[in-house]
Amino acid sequence: MIKLEKVKIEDKDKLYNLLQFALYDGSFYIDNIINDECLFDYKWFNNYFTDKTREVYFIKYDNKIAGFVMINQHLKVLKEGYCIAEFLVLPQYRRNHIGKEAAYKAFNLHKNWEVQPMDNNNIAYNFWRNIIKEYTNNNYKTYTFTDLEDVFVFER
Repeated sequence: MIKLEKVKIEDKDKLYNLLQFALYDGSFYIDNIINDECLFDYKWFNNYFTDKTREVYFIKYDNKIAGFVMINQHLKVLKEGYCIAEFLVLPQYRRNHIGKEAAYKAFNLHKNWEVQPMDNNNIAYNFWRNIIKEYTNNNYKTYTFTDLEDVFVFER
């Protein structure tokens, strides 16, 4: 069984450790360089525990942490809504529809959505396009910008 569990302040270090995996994965596609402590910086990390426009959830599978989803309201297209800022399913849980179920559960939290996967990461791009296409029954829009990746926009 898959569920989303809001990350508590006392689990902040666990989330930061998991976020390092996501940032490492992303470093294959964008310039993401480690700092002097050999960690990837994420300047908005603390804001997820202080800013009401941000939410973060552990993805749990059989009560074990299988990943996380970070959501915020910092949008590119919509005036109001939410976007997926970061999303990670650990490798041992991939290919079992856990990512799909977690994305659906996240989308069910709010009405209006934007998702902006990295264009140069074909796996992530296709994952999000296929998930959104299925979730919305092909009722979504794709906005293409010259200086940004595509943005998928939809309502639940």
